[in-house]
Amino acid sequence: MKLPNTAHTSRPWRIHEIAADFLLEDVWAVRTPGAGPDDFPAMLAALQAHDSASQDPLLLRLLLAVRWKLGALLGWDKPQSGVGKRVSSLRERLPNDLRQAPPGPDTGLGPFTPVYGLDDECALEMANKTVHTIMHLGWAPAVNGGHELRMAVLVKPNGRAGRLYMAAIAPFRRLIAVPAFIRTLEHAWRDRGHPGPDGSEAVAVAGAVGTHVPESFRALSSLPEIDYVDRFTLATDAGATPEQWARAMFGDTPSAAERLIWRGLLGIRLSRGRSPDTVAGWRIAERGGDWIRLEAASWFLTGNLLVQATDGRVSLGTFLRYDRRLGQGLWPPLSAVHRRLAPGLLRDAAAKIRASQ
Repeated sequence: MKLPNTAHTSRPWRIHEIAADFLLEDVWAVRTPGAGPDDFPAMLAALQAHDSASQDPLLLRLLLAVRWKLGALLGWDKPQSGVGKRVSSLRERLPNDLRQAPPGPDTGLGPFTPVYGLDDECALEMANKTVHTIMHLGWAPAVNGGHELRMAVLVKPNGRAGRLYMAAIAPFRRLIAVPAFIRTLEHAWRDRGHPGPDGSEAVAVAGAVGTHVPESFRALSSLPEIDYVDRFTLATDAGATPEQWARAMFGDTPSAAERLIWRGLLGIRLSRGRSPDTVAGWRIAERGGDWIRLEAASWFLTGNLLVQATDGRVSLGTFLRYDRRLGQGLWPPLSAVHRRLAPGLLRDAAAKIRASQ
């Protein structure tokens, strides 16, 4: 939940004396039911233990993957642009009592690095070519009783380019990215101390690209010429038909993330509304005893999504044919994002199927 800036500025936190020249971008509350006044270390420990790579919402993982890919392409995140290079670390500003204390625990919120940690607050920082950012986490009484985590984001843009960058990402971060991240933090608190998925649910997740995809799997595609193919497999005891797996992965209608990739970036023509003949707008073209194939196309590429469920394993395959030169130029950078998200897509589907049984 977004809070007024006074929820941060009115608290007697040490960050105020250290980052007076940073702009307060926004403040958010993270609900921590049952938390007491001394549970800030427990919250940080929960963040360390949280498996964000597989448990963060799909849309958040997508936005982060796209952001890092753009950063790599545009040179935003080169080492010479980071803390200690382009900008000095905030640790150089710390008063003696904080400088002599440990910088605080690693919360697992990479690429942020710790600056200082106290019993009720900590600060982390990161920098790139566009901005120097502070994530401040503070422990405060909640309005409805108990205590809550408050996250404040403070920024120092790097000139005009940095200000333009912050303005451009503002709608995405405030409407999508930060609310999704807040839910991740809330899940970390609720799931603290709980074991992760056992070996029966996810023994192995593996990706195979190009020539490493088995010929028996390739043969299930309808494309006479294949320019791109990958296959991801999850070992699981969650029982479902191939169509049920496909709907658990993609939904009956495309999500916002799927519309962004398929329709927005790739121009794929998707059917509208729910139908027994489509999955997330992709046409069910053919099926066998243990597999189902979805098909869709844009003006510059044609795609198959293949889901196979057999022998305690479910596989997701993506087959593409480039019908125009644009496909050859556009898909390769997007494929890196796709391959990063696919394992989590399978795990999320397994969790949905097990919950429905």
